[in-house]
Amino acid sequence: MVEMTTGQRPFNNYKFDIDLVIKIYNGLRPKFGPGIPDCYIELANQCMGSDPEKRPTSSEIIIKLNEWLVIVNDEWIDIIGNEAEKKIKSQFLESDEFNKNFSTIKENLKNIYTSKAYNLTEINKSLSKLKISKPVGTVEVPDI
Repeated sequence: MVEMTTGQRPFNNYKFDIDLVIKIYNGLRPKFGPGIPDCYIELANQCMGSDPEKRPTSSEIIIKLNEWLVIVNDEWIDIIGNEAEKKIKSQFLESDEFNKNFSTIKENLKNIYTSKAYNLTEINKSLSKLKISKPVGTVEVPDI
């Protein structure tokens, strides 16, 4: 969901290695592009939650996306919709307008996704040695 808002893969400016795995494990999450509706960011953050039991199911995501699609395409929302529906429609339309001139950023070709087998026992040992007390808050992505 983040890639759709930025035009690039999450963590594109990071080396895809065990260090990134550990940072993500400790709470590192990608940032969203500008002008993204609040409800979209909220849903994406739920999908990236650290507790898999609290993440929405694919069915719940589809239902939510369909709700938004109906709201955005309903001409009557502006007249008879409630405030939450009007806000959702407004934010999606503003986002569409903002992103008309959006161009994708070149990918760092060193960070191509590949399948790798990681020894999770070793990762867990490394994490326990770190004794990190605070999760990483945000990702800073430098301009290219």
